[in-house]
Amino acid sequence: MKKLIALAAVCAIGAAYAACSYDPIPATSVYKWKFTGKTTYGVKPGKTKVVVGLCGYTGGQGGGGNCVVRAPASLKIEGYTWYCEKSCGSDAFEQFAETDEVFWQKKPFKASLAGGVATDVSNIIGKKAKQFEAAGTATFTEFINAGSTEEGTYTLTYAGLGKYDQKNDRVKSVSGNFAGFLDQPHYISASECLNAGFWDCDNNLICEGTSVAYGKWCAKFQKSASKKFARSGTLPKVPSWVKWMNRAE
Repeated sequence: MKKLIALAAVCAIGAAYAACSYDPIPATSVYKWKFTGKTTYGVKPGKTKVVVGLCGYTGGQGGGGNCVVRAPASLKIEGYTWYCEKSCGSDAFEQFAETDEVFWQKKPFKASLAGGVATDVSNIIGKKAKQFEAAGTATFTEFINAGSTEEGTYTLTYAGLGKYDQKNDRVKSVSGNFAGFLDQPHYISASECLNAGFWDCDNNLICEGTSVAYGKWCAKFQKSASKKFARSGTLPKVPSWVKWMNRAE
């Protein structure tokens, strides 16, 4: 996948990666990403009997099964992407092509995320070549229970404009909007994991089906983190509960 300014992790938490192998050490780019907006989440069940077990696609399917109704909820996804670059012209401009990355979800519930960002449009623009345009697709699959239980998958299309640092041949920041869908929302607690459905025209609860996700996104260059990674391969810290789902075991 053709990735934009993405930062994805491929190692254990707290570990150091190999520093950039070029000699002399090149300008290394680490970016912080944020996707903030709205999606849906299951409303807390009442006193009716529910099925206790794994979430996701093991729950009730079809109309009238054991599930809960979905309602609007906040969405918050964060992450890092990084890559080593020789120079802007060493491989055309597509230095964002294949990057490493790590992402996690804070809302509507905590989850590690597999997948990442893939940018199809990444162009320097503006009269003085100091602006930037970007567009692509982010795919995030939720994992809970220390990364052992797969939940829903977000497919988000993002686009935005930003600033380009001509002196250092790198993107400074990009921001814009995203929109897409979640293939299956859930309700998750310590003892219950249920699909979150929707009402049909006859007020029957349909216990499956895609939902919406939309909001704003941004990616910003991290100067200090980039220097540390270039020198020692050390990456920024992530929350202790995050499992690096993109790691090659």
